[in-house]
Amino acid sequence: MDLELASEFGVPVAGRATPNYGRVGYYLDWHDTASRFTYKFLRDASASQVAAVQIAAQEADNRLIFKSIMSAITTPTGGLFSPRDVNELGQTIYSLYAGDADDKPPMAPDGTTFSASHTHYLVSGAATVDSGDLDDLMAKLTEHGRGLKSSGERIVILVNKQESTVIRTFRAALGASFDFIATADEPAYLTDLSLVGSRPPSTFNGLDVLGSYGDALIVQDSLAKAGYVIAVAVGGANVLGFREHPVATNRGFRLVQDKNMRYPLIDSVYMRGFGLGVRNREGAAVTQIKASGAYTAPIW
Repeated sequence: MDLELASEFGVPVAGRATPNYGRVGYYLDWHDTASRFTYKFLRDASASQVAAVQIAAQEADNRLIFKSIMSAITTPTGGLFSPRDVNELGQTIYSLYAGDADDKPPMAPDGTTFSASHTHYLVSGAATVDSGDLDDLMAKLTEHGRGLKSSGERIVILVNKQESTVIRTFRAALGASFDFIATADEPAYLTDLSLVGSRPPSTFNGLDVLGSYGDALIVQDSLAKAGYVIAVAVGGANVLGFREHPVATNRGFRLVQDKNMRYPLIDSVYMRGFGLGVRNREGAAVTQIKASGAYTAPIW
């Protein structure tokens, strides 16, 4: 809506808010595993032996959720990539912007417009990560108004040790846009330079932070794929949507009693039902570190 110059005798024109939205869908799949013990084993087994199976099942659930989340962020669909799936209600399940014909983002808050070829899946063009790759990733988010301190968000960049070893060397004096600044928890080192400002936090939302590059926090994790750099805007609208069953008793990681249990086996069935889809297509970006070629998604 716009305001007009007030008139002494007339009433203003009525305005109407016209929401701009996109309908997105999430799948809902069911996953299960089981444990089976014989009565003979349970007579002699220690509590820790039985508990180890329960712990392994919970770890499998954690691993499934992690792999599914990372795959949803790093796997493009549409255009040159695999066709987009639909859920059982016929709603399209989207990836981040991938350069398809319908991948034209809405106008940014500052008035920036985008083309239908807009993509958040990048290729570095070199065999090793450099500071320009981080600059490009951060720009992919900030040009949409995401990851800005003014909006209460922060950019988190997830990398493997292969990439973090190089990122540690980024210095403005050597051509980078910013200096890499280690957290106070990182090992001490000698330098003839002085720090202007404060060190980045050692943790952020439960993640161990390696350091900062500009306003972005660098998080190193062994589970991150080598050869990929992932930037996510954290603190605002979630990038992904996580779907569970509408009935509360069907949510989460559950131990389901096996009604067909028969001597001499004791069965336990573990089940998880969930689905994922990209909710805010501009809230993350991924760069594959390679010299040439099109982007290919990692296998988690």
